[in-house]
Amino acid sequence: MTDAPTRHHRGLLVVILLGAIFFTILGLIVLRPGRAARDVDTSPSQMLVVLPMRIRIRTEPNARSPVVATATSGERVTLLEEQGPWVRVQTNDNLSGWAERINLERTTERERRLGRFQAIRRLPSLAGVTTTRAPLYAGPGIFYPLVGELPTGTSVRVHTRDHDFYAIDHRDQIAYADVEDVDVTASGSPQLDVQTSGAPIPTETTASMEPPTETAMTPPAIPEPPVFSDEGLVDSGGVYSAVPPGGTQPEEIDRVVPRYPSAARRRGVSGPVVIRGIVRKDGAIDNVEIIKDLPHGLGEAARDAVEKWRFRPATFRGDPIDVYYTVTVNFRLQ
Repeated sequence: MTDAPTRHHRGLLVVILLGAIFFTILGLIVLRPGRAARDVDTSPSQMLVVLPMRIRIRTEPNARSPVVATATSGERVTLLEEQGPWVRVQTNDNLSGWAERINLERTTERERRLGRFQAIRRLPSLAGVTTTRAPLYAGPGIFYPLVGELPTGTSVRVHTRDHDFYAIDHRDQIAYADVEDVDVTASGSPQLDVQTSGAPIPTETTASMEPPTETAMTPPAIPEPPVFSDEGLVDSGGVYSAVPPGGTQPEEIDRVVPRYPSAARRRGVSGPVVIRGIVRKDGAIDNVEIIKDLPHGLGEAARDAVEKWRFRPATFRGDPIDVYYTVTVNFRLQ
């Protein structure tokens, strides 16, 4: 007779125990987010740096929600949560909200970007000047964050061209400006003149009916010895940005004169094209790129010709070296 009550009590205790476990787990689930919000992870991997001049931090992950805070370029914020193209962050004032991910970079991303900038800085730079108000971007494209702006007439140093953008020095970093906004010159570099009589060009597309192009060359100017420090003179591939003092400059021994594209002549297009490549120890030139281009095939014509040039290589301490080489090809209508 006593077995039934005993089993009943045991069952009741099991139910109570299971209920206690259930409510304990539920309490942990409910309280965990609040605790996580208070114990923010501030490790370097969770810190983000603001790229643009200013960003807005909003209450919700969309561009129309109210603004709760702003952050400026170089400011660090803490990553709380990621949701597609948006991240929830916390500022140094303990304000939290949502910002667009593209405007922020992690510490690891920043290290990679700065490393890339150091490599770009080892390239020889050319003088340039802005021809209009020039927006500056964190990368070579308008979809990168805007990091600054230069007024018309600002002198800049151009290190390289990446598609339609120049990499220039800006506040001890590299920023990118549209090639249409900057006029690049290569003063002191060898000059090659390509001339044409400017006679009318038939509209027929048959190659045999195109009159021959008249070309002329002027001797290359001897560039002034570059001014530089020894630090960063050689890039990671062992290529010198300039010939060190006491060395000898590369010398052209076989030059192909660029053709003057008929489309450019028909449209009266002329002007300078700046070409840069690497003159190797064996006298060949490679990695030839168009730094300053002109339309209707002028840039491609200059590059195609320079790629066929042969050189007496540059030397330093009696040994041949790989060195960057820049030439200006002047297309002139006569």
